[in-house]
Parts: sequence; C-alpha cells; structure tokens
Amino acid sequence: MRKTWRRVISLGIAVTAAVSMAGCSSQSGETTAAAASETQGTEAESTGAEAAETEAGGEQVTIRFAEHVADIEAQNPHLMKIIEAFEAENPNITIDISGREVSEHNTQMTLLAGEDNLPDIFWLEQATAREFAENGYLYDLTEMLDTYGINDSLLPGLVGSCTVDGKDYGLPSEVMMVGFFYNKDLFEQAGITEAPITYEEFQDAVEKLNAAGITPLAIGAMDNYSCWAFETMLARYGFFEKLDGLNDGSISWVNDDFIHYFERLQEMRENQTFTSDIANIGYFEAKESFLGGNAAMFNSGAWDISDFENSEIADKIGFFWGPTFSDSEYPQQIGIKASGGVYVVSSKAAEDPALLDAIMKFWQFYYGEEGTRIIAEETFALPCSQYNGAIDETEHPVLATMIAALNDDWDAVTEPFNSLSTSVAYGYFDASFGVMTGVYSPEEAAQYVEDLHSMER
Repeated sequence: MRKTWRRVISLGIAVTAAVSMAGCSSQSGETTAAAASETQGTEAESTGAEAAETEAGGEQVTIRFAEHVADIEAQNPHLMKIIEAFEAENPNITIDISGREVSEHNTQMTLLAGEDNLPDIFWLEQATAREFAENGYLYDLTEMLDTYGINDSLLPGLVGSCTVDGKDYGLPSEVMMVGFFYNKDLFEQAGITEAPITYEEFQDAVEKLNAAGITPLAIGAMDNYSCWAFETMLARYGFFEKLDGLNDGSISWVNDDFIHYFERLQEMRENQTFTSDIANIGYFEAKESFLGGNAAMFNSGAWDISDFENSEIADKIGFFWGPTFSDSEYPQQIGIKASGGVYVVSSKAAEDPALLDAIMKFWQFYYGEEGTRIIAEETFALPCSQYNGAIDETEHPVLATMIAALNDDWDAVTEPFNSLSTSVAYGYFDASFGVMTGVYSPEEAAQYVEDLHSMER
C-alpha cells in the first residue's frame, strides 16, 4: 500500500535503494567561488590568517574542490551555504571551489588525472570513479568513513555509493530519483484525469495532449545525458537481469527485449511525443519550456526540486515513474531511487595528513546534522543523510511530492548508466536519442551499443 502523506511531511527517509546519473547536469561556463568573506590588503590577509590559525589551534589548510555545475551558487545553493557555515566553524580551513558544465568537468578531470594534478575533492560519475580508483587516482575512504562517523549519518541505501573490490571510493552527491514531471493544469486541459502508469495509458495521454495543441514531452537531444527517465524503461526490459551476460558477451544488446525498448522510443517519435525541435535544444531549454507552461511533461530528477519550487507552476507539478510494459516479462513496478554521482578524494591529497583531516571534517559537517539541515530547510532538496525535521507540504509541494515518491511501494533500482563503462553508457544515450530523432532504427541503435560494448569484453 502506498503511504498517505499529511500536510506536514516528515523527512525521516528510509531509502532501501540498491546503491549505484548521470547526475545533475549544468550550464556551460565556469565559476570560482570563495565562500568566506574576502579580507582587504596583504597585511589584513596575513593578520586574519594568523588569527584564524591561532584560534583554531592548527595550520591553515585550503581544500581545492571541483564541482560539475557551472553556476554553483544558483545550481547547488546548498553547497555554498554549507561551505560558508563550515568555514565559519573552522576558520583555519578554506574551501576553494570551482565549477564547470558537466561534460567540461569530466574532460578536465581526465586531463588532470593524467597530469597528476587532480583537485583535492571533486565530483565524478560512478563509472568514471571506479575507473579512476582502479588506476590509483583516488583515496580509499573505507576506514575514514567509519572513523569520522559519516556512514552512520548517511541514508542506509546510500552507504557504499561507489565501491571497487569491497572498498569505498565515493560519497553520494545527491539522491538519484528520476522520472517524468508533469503539469497538472495541462493534463486537465487535455482531459487527462491522472498520471499514466502503463505504456498504453502514456500513449493515450500523448494523443490527448496533441489533440489539445499541447506539446507532450519537452526533451533536448543536444545534451545526450538527459535520458534519465528512459533508463528506467530500459530496466523494465531486463537490463539488470542481462547485465552479467552483456559484460561477458553471452548476451548481445541486439536482443528482443532491448529491440522492444528502442521500438517504444520509435513509436513515441512517430506519435509526436517529443518536442518538435528535440534535435536542436538541450536539457536547459527543455526545462525552460516545461516551466514556461509550453510542454506537459519533462524528463528529469530530484536535483530540479529547487528550480521547480521557485517556479510559477510549483503547485501544479506532479511526478510519475514512467510507463510500464505488458510485453516485458521483467519487473515493472520499479523506479530509480539510488545515489547520483559521487564526491571523491584524490590519492595525492590524502598524502598530506592535515589536508586529509580537513577534508574528512568537511564531509563530516556536510553529511552531519547542520549540513543536512541546510539542505532540507534552507534549499529544500533531498539530503543524502538522515533528517527527522518536517517540511510543509503547502509551501513546498514539489519536495513533498518527491518525498512521497521516494517512500512509495515501487521497488528501488539503480541507474543503468552507473553499471556501464563511460563509453558504453554514453553510447546507450546516443543510441536512444538517435531513435528519438530518427537517426537510428531500433536495430541500428542496439547494434551501435553492442559494437561499443564488444570492444571492452
């Protein structure tokens, strides 16, 4: 039975997700932010640093932090608030944070790894983090997570967010929940009384929306990572049951179930489900279209809660997990409820005991009571750690909706992306968008991913 939520909803979340997003994505450009207030003049800086060191009783430490969003203050406001609060409590520690759009960030981290010049802490997708760990670029956090009590603070389902040979190399950056958001007013205008569950109901909703002159689903193919809700659809066609075989070559991507998955995407294109200019826009343009009331649905995840809460349609936004399929023999009542990308520590940074201690103190604060409170109460996002406060459903309807979905009776699965190598994962995204834009047939799309995967076996 689904849980019933009152007007004030508790955030004492018990996540039972198996742990694994292409996480939250971001706009182009770069920002560098210093969370502490700047002192004026060389003398003032020297005096301030000496005073801070004396007060803290330790040496001055600077942590270099690289994020995967371009405008950190706008896109990850909780992070800036937490850094500011942490620095106020630890005046001998400074967080020097910089941000880039996700694809630029990924490229930059790969380059810096090759130069042995990685930041002290930084964000990675799980697949890339595992590759970095195997190559010796990352610090094994296993012992420190217990020493600093961080695992005790995390939601149970987010412990062990990135492991290699049983060792922890990453901390969850966000609760990864993805699906379809929808505009209740536009659904009502089209005569749709409730969110669709089955594929047939989804297609019926699309037909009604098109008949009413309403774009059904805003989505942009220029950002190939923005394929999150469709990953759940792939899982409903047996992705996880086939994963071992896909990896050892005993199962090909060119199988009946995956062909059916790609066929559903082709049918959606033919039925005019997607934005007409899908090939010429990206994730942010699609989101703007949805929030502007120009599309009835949008494929996204929990990271957009803040933007949705601040929109003019906040109280009109609903959420569902995406269509289920009667032609599949695999579990259908599933949703991606797991860890998004992860924060990692470079092995080089860990060679400095004072720096490593400062880093772990920051994570201890971030996932501790105060950091969790800031995330939940000041930026109204889903924290990765345990929080027992209360959120007013009438003031924060989108957050309340996502809490309800997080704790519903649909089984949790991880994101398929994080179970594949970076090359194969992005190849799957390219194949999916290729079908959505008419570039690939279902068979060609499956063969494209199979060719990429076969090179790694």
